[in-house]
Amino acid sequence: MTTFRQWTTKEIHALARVFGTSAALLVLAGPSLAESTAYHATFIEPYGGPSTPSACAPGTSCGTANVSTLGHGSTVVYFLGCGADCHLRVITFDDGSEILMNEYGNLADFASPGSSGSNGYIGFGLPGNPQVLQVTQKIVGGSGRFANVTGGSGVGTVRVAGGVAIITSAGTITTP
Repeated sequence: MTTFRQWTTKEIHALARVFGTSAALLVLAGPSLAESTAYHATFIEPYGGPSTPSACAPGTSCGTANVSTLGHGSTVVYFLGCGADCHLRVITFDDGSEILMNEYGNLADFASPGSSGSNGYIGFGLPGNPQVLQVTQKIVGGSGRFANVTGGSGVGTVRVAGGVAIITSAGTITTP
């Protein structure tokens, strides 16, 4: 009888270790269940000029959005919509889903590349054509198929010339 009792105790301890290890692995695996998806985005925002005024509301820029692996749609940027040097970008996809993104870049840091200097007109209130600005992006929310977005970030370049802003960026979006 002592042998049966020892065997049962050992078996119970072994099962407890197996279950304990399994539970620990599940707890450790929890945070890593989030999935990051890479994106490459192009936003085209015609802002017009003296003969073709912008169709966007004052204090905004708007246009089309093409985000690889995620879809196509429209975009609106609300300048200073999330604080100093922070611009709120709302991307609305064709299915109605949205991604909310903060873009960080000081508008005063726009610069003419190379030797283009201050020649030309870009219809943006800045001298020089073209103008370039580096930005960083932080995904802060979403709706529809992006309702569970937990974050993400990217970097990009804003190029302004001839009454059009073209923004290209790359980063990741994180979902549970």
